[in-house]
Amino acid sequence: MKQIAVALERWFGESHRPLPWRKKYDPYEVWVSEVMLQQTQVGTVLPYYQRFIDKFPTLDALALADEQDVLKLWAGLGYYRRARNLLHAARAVVDRHNGRIPDDYETILDLPGIGRYMAGAILSIAFNKPYPIVDGNVRRVLSRIHGWREDNPEKVWSAAELVANSGEPRMVNQAMMELGATICSFRAPRCLLCPVQSWCIAFQKGIQASIPPVRQHPTTVRVALYAVVVEKNKKYLMKTVDGLWEFPMFSEAPAGNLRKVGVCRHTITHHRLYVTVCTGTLERTRDFSWKTLSAVPISSLTRKIAAMAEFTELEKSISGKLPPVKPSK
Repeated sequence: MKQIAVALERWFGESHRPLPWRKKYDPYEVWVSEVMLQQTQVGTVLPYYQRFIDKFPTLDALALADEQDVLKLWAGLGYYRRARNLLHAARAVVDRHNGRIPDDYETILDLPGIGRYMAGAILSIAFNKPYPIVDGNVRRVLSRIHGWREDNPEKVWSAAELVANSGEPRMVNQAMMELGATICSFRAPRCLLCPVQSWCIAFQKGIQASIPPVRQHPTTVRVALYAVVVEKNKKYLMKTVDGLWEFPMFSEAPAGNLRKVGVCRHTITHHRLYVTVCTGTLERTRDFSWKTLSAVPISSLTRKIAAMAEFTELEKSISGKLPPVKPSK
């Protein structure tokens, strides 16, 4: 394992991507990046990360932020609980630890949104302490090195701990994640470029395609909804849901003078949404408020709906009327 760690460190030093949070390994910047990277690709995260750091350059600045401002910057990145937990944890660090991010495992684990992976990532990458991390990339790399066909999470965590203790934690942990993301990919691993192929049992036996075993994903649930875009003086009728603002949304066609403009498709985890987008007026509006889209945090689904309504309304003005929508009985 010591030889593997040395090979990983050398490869990472020569081939790593120049990501902004790797410039100085500031604990706050590392933390923000790791929160954003949960279930999200690096290419997607980069512009969000830069805007976030520009707005909240320090943990103290984030701790003083209004939740609506944080969510507005996060809008479109998804999994909004991450943003709320990050904000609450920043406030907890200020209140409990004088604004210094803890470098102790049990203490940092006590912060909102910090679990086993996040604690290991912050402590190893930011503080260079020998704690393991296991994400999908690390799981794949270690499973192939050891030739493990079965899915045994604790075995993988033990192997990751051994790697973290066999080299410089900051380097080897990032190297495993980088290797999984760029070389040891799920479908087409580029084994001839791999720095640890000499120790990889899966490569030696030619069984990379079957390692690690594919996990069963929940069945996709189809959900039909109606979204109503009501505009007046460049403001829209909206409602806040978990801190984000969205257009009136219904499981059935609501009462009102509505026109269908199209169907918007959107996926949230294992739910596939088919949203019938309508414009017009609603009979019942007291549960909603008038908002300017650019002034409030909105989700990517709300952006899709707004874009569809705006484009189709322009199209309607050129080509004619849109079909009416009858309310459900």
